[in-house]
Amino acid sequence: MIYRKNLIYFWLFLFSLVVSTAPSYCASYLPSNILQMDPFFNHHILIAEKATHQLFLFEYNPGGAPTLIKKFPMATGKVRGDKKFQGDHKTPEGIYRFTSFIPRSNLLKKYGKEGEIYGAGAFVMNYPNPHDRLNSKTGSGIWLHSTNDETRIEKGRDSRGCVVVANEHLKEISTFIELQKTSIIVVEKIEYLRQETWIKERKELNDFVNTWLRSWQEENIDVYLSHYSKQHFKTPSKRNFNSYKKYKSMVFSSPGRPDIMLKNISIFKSKNYVRLVFSQHYKSSRINDTGKKTLHLIRNNNYEWEIISEYWNKLNENESNILSPLAFKPTMRFFNQANHQ
Repeated sequence: MIYRKNLIYFWLFLFSLVVSTAPSYCASYLPSNILQMDPFFNHHILIAEKATHQLFLFEYNPGGAPTLIKKFPMATGKVRGDKKFQGDHKTPEGIYRFTSFIPRSNLLKKYGKEGEIYGAGAFVMNYPNPHDRLNSKTGSGIWLHSTNDETRIEKGRDSRGCVVVANEHLKEISTFIELQKTSIIVVEKIEYLRQETWIKERKELNDFVNTWLRSWQEENIDVYLSHYSKQHFKTPSKRNFNSYKKYKSMVFSSPGRPDIMLKNISIFKSKNYVRLVFSQHYKSSRINDTGKKTLHLIRNNNYEWEIISEYWNKLNENESNILSPLAFKPTMRFFNQANHQ
C-alpha cells in the first residue's frame, strides 16, 4: 500500500513538473521565431509547425509579446526535412511573406480539373527568399492553400511542399492576411524561450538596428559597413559588398547629413537567420521619401549578425501615414461570389 501511494505521488510530481515547464501552458515562455511585431506591416503572423502539423495564428500585442489567437490543423510535404531542390516534395523552412492570392476560378482556368486539389484558393509565398538563395535552394510554387479532399490534412504529410488547410480554415485565415505584409514562418518545431532570454535576444537585434541607423545618420562609413557581410551581401541589382561600399562612400561624402527615422519594426527569426522589417523616412538636401525597408541577417562564424541583403520599396499614398497607422480590421476581402464559382 505504501509503495503504491509513493508511486502515485511520484507520477503526480512528474506530471506537475511537465505542466510547469511546458511552454504552451506557461506565459513566461515565448516563441523564439517572433521577437517583435508591429501594427502596420505585421499585425498578424502565422507559424507552421511541421512536427505537430499545426498552423498557429499570432496577433500583435501592444504590450510586446505576441498573442496566440488560434491554431489550425494542416498538412505539409510528403517528405520530411527542409526543402533543398525542385520536386523533392519537402516544405521549405524559413521566413516568408505572402505575395499574391490565386482564387479558385483562376486555378481552374490555369490547371483545369487538376486545379480542384487547391480548394478555395491559394496564397503564394516568396520562396526562395534571400537566405534560401544563399544556400542554393531551388524550386518555386510554394503556397498556403486549401483542398478538395480534407482527409489529406488528417494524414499530416500529403503535399508536394505546400502548406494545406481546410477550405473554411483558409477563408478564416485570409481575413488576417495583407499581401506583401503578412508573414508565415515555417519550422520543424517551435522553440520557446524563457521570457528573460526572449527579451535579451530582442534587445540584441534592436541594438543592431540602432547602431546601424546611428552610423548612417552620422555618416560613419566604417561602422556602417561593419554591419554588412563582406562575403555574402548582395543588393537586389546584384551589387556585391565592394561595389556597395564604393557607392555608399560616395553618398556619405556629399555635403550635409540625412535625417532618418525608423518606425514599425518587426523582428522574425528562423535558426541563424533573421528578417527585420520597418518603415523608413529619409530626408536629405535632395531626397524626401518614405518606404518599407527589409533587412536579411545571418550570424557569422563569430556569432555576430551581418546583413546579407536589403530591400526598399516606396510606400503609396494610402500607406504613407506611418506615424498613426489605421487599426487593421479582418475582412473577407479575398473570397467573394466570383471566387466560389
